[in-house]
Amino acid sequence: MGRMTLLGATVFINLDRDTARRTHMESECAKAGLSPMRLSAANGAALEEELRAYFPHAGDQERSFLSPGETGCYASHLTICRRIVSGELQAPVLVFEDDIELHDGFAALIERTLQTLPADWDIVRLSNDTKQVAAPLAELGGRYDLVRYSTIPGSTGALMFSRTGAEKFLAAEARDLPIDQDLKRVWHWGLNTFGVLPAPVRRDIFDTSSIDAIGGEGHRSKKKRQARLRAHRRSEARARFAHGVRSFGAGRWILAESLSALIALAPKRSRPSLLMRANRLFAGA
Repeated sequence: MGRMTLLGATVFINLDRDTARRTHMESECAKAGLSPMRLSAANGAALEEELRAYFPHAGDQERSFLSPGETGCYASHLTICRRIVSGELQAPVLVFEDDIELHDGFAALIERTLQTLPADWDIVRLSNDTKQVAAPLAELGGRYDLVRYSTIPGSTGALMFSRTGAEKFLAAEARDLPIDQDLKRVWHWGLNTFGVLPAPVRRDIFDTSSIDAIGGEGHRSKKKRQARLRAHRRSEARARFAHGVRSFGAGRWILAESLSALIALAPKRSRPSLLMRANRLFAGA
């Protein structure tokens, strides 16, 4: 009889040509006691028909921020969400990209996380050490805490979807931002988002990015792209503020923003320890 687990499935996303990364992920999962399925990464320049509707502005550099590689990355995650909702994948589902490294005791930590999460959780971020204040909600053993972020960090290296989270993220609307940016917009999707800190997954462990290698940025400069992304974030500042107040209350939200701003002014070597202290202060506020 196999070991009982609350986890439904584990999937890693991998380009067909990246056989070395596939071998790496199979080894990482085997060491952790996980039995993963591999999803062949979508080709952002030649999407299947059911995914094309999500990217009507693909290739339009004035309306979409996405390169072909980023489109494929986003489409791959949507494919997993579709399979969760259809029942092809049993939720909750761990989703990995193929350039990560799992910390020791990862599988046991995931079980403790699933035992601790509230029933209405949608997504758990696992590769996201944040530079912003986060509120510890529960100890998960060892040095790990279940947290709620004041500001959702980037990276989709490792995350976990519930069925309801997958269903919410499949909302029928155009996708023009990279997926790591879209998943930060939890107020837009209604995603009840949690995290584990410190992050139990190390991301971007290889020197090169498979996403950047697919089509690149075309003639669009990175400087121009970053300026447009910053402008987009400013346009959603009010929605972000409202979400923070709903999540933490006005006083605690302002405290979180103030602490994060102060930590950003400190020397880099001091920030991790200051952030830990700020998190404890925020939790007790």
